[in-house]
Amino acid sequence: MVVLLALLGGYAFHSISTTGAVVKNTFDRPLMAINYARSAGQTFTQMELDLVSGSEPEVLAEGLETFLSDLSVAKERSISDRSESFFTDVETLTERWAKISMLNPALLSVSQRAEQARLAAEIEDNLDIIVELQTNESFRNRESALEGVGKVERYSLMATGLALALSILLSSWLGLTIIRPLKSAALAARKISAGDLNTKIPEGGDDETGALLKTLSSMQDNIRGRMDREQSARELAQTRLAESLENSKDAIVLTDASGRIIVANNQVETMFPDLDGVDIMNMALETLFNRRGVPKDIPHIYDELHHEIRFDDGRWARINASDTEEGGRLIIWTDITAAKKDHQSLMIAKEQAEAANRAKTLFLAAMSHELRTPLNAVIGFADVMTMQHQQSGGDPKQLEMCQIISKNGDQLLKIVQDVLNIADTENPEILSANLETVDLKEVVVFCLKTIASEMQPKRLRVIWDAQMDPVKVRGDRVRLQQAVLNLLSNAVKFNNEGGRIKVDIRLQPDNSVAIDVIDDGIGIKSENLTRMIEPFEQADNSYSRRYEGAGLGLSVVQKIMKLHKGQLRLRSSFGKGTCATLILPEALPYNQLGPETEYSESVNPSHIESAA
Repeated sequence: MVVLLALLGGYAFHSISTTGAVVKNTFDRPLMAINYARSAGQTFTQMELDLVSGSEPEVLAEGLETFLSDLSVAKERSISDRSESFFTDVETLTERWAKISMLNPALLSVSQRAEQARLAAEIEDNLDIIVELQTNESFRNRESALEGVGKVERYSLMATGLALALSILLSSWLGLTIIRPLKSAALAARKISAGDLNTKIPEGGDDETGALLKTLSSMQDNIRGRMDREQSARELAQTRLAESLENSKDAIVLTDASGRIIVANNQVETMFPDLDGVDIMNMALETLFNRRGVPKDIPHIYDELHHEIRFDDGRWARINASDTEEGGRLIIWTDITAAKKDHQSLMIAKEQAEAANRAKTLFLAAMSHELRTPLNAVIGFADVMTMQHQQSGGDPKQLEMCQIISKNGDQLLKIVQDVLNIADTENPEILSANLETVDLKEVVVFCLKTIASEMQPKRLRVIWDAQMDPVKVRGDRVRLQQAVLNLLSNAVKFNNEGGRIKVDIRLQPDNSVAIDVIDDGIGIKSENLTRMIEPFEQADNSYSRRYEGAGLGLSVVQKIMKLHKGQLRLRSSFGKGTCATLILPEALPYNQLGPETEYSESVNPSHIESAA
């Protein structure tokens, strides 16, 4: 049947293609040839009229060109082989007619005029013959097309009847040998998919349908075995889950989609002693707890923010409640009594430590103030005795002892002052009460003047741009002066004789302000940088260290920067120098540093204001 249909389709395609070609030859080409032949005849008639009316040769030439063009198209579209000779005759006659017609009409002889008329008549006759031949050939093609269509109709009817008979026979055979077994297999497959793994599958033969039925039977056996294994694995998993729930230290309750409790471990009775002896399985969750797991009839205090319960007996529990995919509810209660006790102990210890720190701060402040008064008196009397010995020329040994008393008293007073500063900077209220607009340039100039006398013995040189524009921030002027002065004091103390100290103020891209204090002194080892900010720490902590001081300067600076929400940064290269940077978080609007200037390396500390 497939071969028959293929042959029928091929023949129909061939017939239709042939019919299309016949239609083209019958209508398209003949009509074009006839139309252009008639158009050529009309053009030729117009040229004859132009000759009679005495038109210019250019008009005659233009008409001749149109005539030949139409004749060429008609010849190209011609379907009649017999018309080829007539086209040739027309072209020859037209060429001869054109030669005579292009001459001056007044000079033509009678014989030439007669020849011209004869040629024109023959041309028109030939054009009429061409049109008639095209019409006859088109009619013959039409008859041929109609005959071909009739054959296709007869053959198609015969092939369709034969194909229909074969289809009926084939359908009957398929119904008996294939469709019925497949229907039985489909019914068995539906039962298997519905869970009936014991349904009977019919036996098949040796054909493809039989192979399919055997494969379906094998698949049934595999599914049955897999289901048995999954059932065993599920039972094992449920057993392990039940054991895990029972061994859990948390109380666990699980409900189904209807809100009935389907799982509850033994810890539930431990967590809620009032439920001891009550069978809560299959009970509605809402009779005992709300959806968050908060008990209804058990005395408690609920912390909604942290999802915690404090029972009246002192126990604490944290609740974790969530929905399951099946629409149920899983609630877990975790005993956090021990953690709460530990937290309470930590809070008590923290409060005690803070109280001790406050007591320490008050003690340091009180002792520092109490020590400064007698120290000032000792230093004052030592200075007076020194002046008297210098004026009276007294005993040199006594003069030396007075100078030692004054020097050591000053040193002790500085230590007391540092301790007092440590105590003051631990109270942020001191800073907030003294905030004002501070010009950092003025702060640096003040500190350089203050420390100038300490620079002179070592012949230190200062690098500082005194021509820069003001840079203003919001802060405590006294504290900022103290921080810069401490950095300058360290730069002087740990510098070498004849060394340099560079001070710079920089506006950074994030609008913060950096104050750099750079020296080329002894530097700090990299492993010591992190501890230099701690109280009572110095770069040299050995027993025989060369530099005096309690090591509180950088610690005080760090606390001042924290009060200003700023930072202290240290960079150092051992044996080459140190850079200490104060960073204040934000400059006030319209700050602007001056243009880049050359720094002087020969600044006299006593003339810092005029230094460039």
